Amino acid sequence: MKQKREREEPCDVCGHYHDYHGGEPCSICGHRLEVAPVQAGAAPAAPPPKPPSAFPSEIVPGFLFLGSYDHASRHEILKTLGIGYILNTVPSCQALYRNSFTYHTVSASPPPLDECVAFLDEVQHKGGKVLVHCMSGLSRSPAVVICYLMRRNSWRLCEAYKWVKDRRPQIAITKDDAQRLQEAEVQVLGANASGFQVPVGQQPAAGPAGQQQPGLAPFGWPAFGGGCGAWGGGAAPAAAGPSFNAAQAPNLNFGAPAPQGQFVFDAAQQQQQQQPDMME
Repeated sequence: MKQKREREEPCDVCGHYHDYHGGEPCSICGHRLEVAPVQAGAAPAAPPPKPPSAFPSEIVPGFLFLGSYDHASRHEILKTLGIGYILNTVPSCQALYRNSFTYHTVSASPPPLDECVAFLDEVQHKGGKVLVHCMSGLSRSPAVVICYLMRRNSWRLCEAYKWVKDRRPQIAITKDDAQRLQEAEVQVLGANASGFQVPVGQQPAAGPAGQQQPGLAPFGWPAFGGGCGAWGGGAAPAAAGPSFNAAQAPNLNFGAPAPQGQFVFDAAQQQQQQQPDMME
């Protein structure tokens, strides 16, 4: 049997060790990537997709990571990142390393958002790092993280969605999870809710650099309307979401006032606490 080579993962199709994405056939079963023949005059086929990263997506630097059950199974990587807590949003998923991490597995499916937010609050107040995961890291766990950002910062749904989408572009929110997020926004903002329609499913990638595909908003999203403006055929409105220097992670503060324009957790709670003082 072919031996495992350094820094190589087994093929996710046949389970043997060979460079599947590079077109190398498996020496055990003969399995290889099938490439469709290119007809005369036709455009060359797109390159095969890159294998998923072994690292979860860092959504809030130094605090919150988002990923799949595969990420939750990588003990050494989680320890290297300093993650000590794991929020499992799929009740049927097994907690693999109970002696190494503090787990919270949700009590129902779909995951109760109040329960998830309470656990994330607990981790944040302890100064810990947490991985939020579902099976694929595409819909259920991203929806929990988006809801958490809305509640902690009084963000509109489009702002929280954009924040997560920028940091984990492969998310693909299902119709049911999109409906739950829209209901959660109404609970957070009431009459000020944006009415943003979450793009459902995997969205197409953006075109070449500097170009935008017809009918698509920035980041490859479809044009949408609502309180966050109508994107499509032009640039996104300035108020579409928080603006940060892409080359520099924002300075996140928890529970403390920050200069204007900074990303602040617990902003809604701070504002409520300050209002009585202003009336005295």
